[in-house]
Amino acid sequence: MKRRRGVQSQVEHWPGAGAAIQVLTVAPSPDPGRTILMIHENRGLVPYMVAVAEDLARAGFRVVVPDLLSRIGGTSEFADDPTAVTTRQIASSTHVADLAAVYDAVVDEEEAAPVVVGFCFGAEMGWRLITERTPRGAVLYYGIGPDPEEVENIACPVYAVYAEDDPRVNDTFDPLGKALAKARAPVVAESYPGTKHAFHDRFRPDRFNPAAAAAVWARTLEFLEQLFDTP
Repeated sequence: MKRRRGVQSQVEHWPGAGAAIQVLTVAPSPDPGRTILMIHENRGLVPYMVAVAEDLARAGFRVVVPDLLSRIGGTSEFADDPTAVTTRQIASSTHVADLAAVYDAVVDEEEAAPVVVGFCFGAEMGWRLITERTPRGAVLYYGIGPDPEEVENIACPVYAVYAEDDPRVNDTFDPLGKALAKARAPVVAESYPGTKHAFHDRFRPDRFNPAAAAAVWARTLEFLEQLFDTP
């Protein structure tokens, strides 16, 4: 177990969908019992994603982050050249099945649903996961949504974050937005002006927007607190 700046973290092996997968858990001490299932970006558990998990832990949450590259060795296997591999090398259906397995393990352990938080690819997988499971809520940063016909299965509050200059993702929002407007789940979608995809990533100076990143993070923490305060 590692201790860093007021949080403790460890990597464990949890049951995935028919195979064990690596899972990073980061939490303050003592464990607050408020669990977030976080889904990383397409390059895996890169330093930015670890930093976000630590930030969430310092804010008072236990964070469970499956390494979705586990089936091809795990993110650490590609540390020398992180651009050489992406989660797209594994079928999306496999990712969703692994996430559902970890989600179910959290529910079994805590007898309570976690909150789902995802970034980029992780938000895309998060959208798909919440059509199959009902978490306490979800925070999804610039992710392509599920098929519109699956939106009716979403039954939790969602805070959806978008960048203004992100055509690949934003071009998919119109049909999603129409489906969400008819859904039973409360969804707040916000686009941050003057931003590009991954604008919260302080490890990417070409994308990072400090003002927008600070604003969206404050909104995220506020939303999370509201979710966990709701019985």
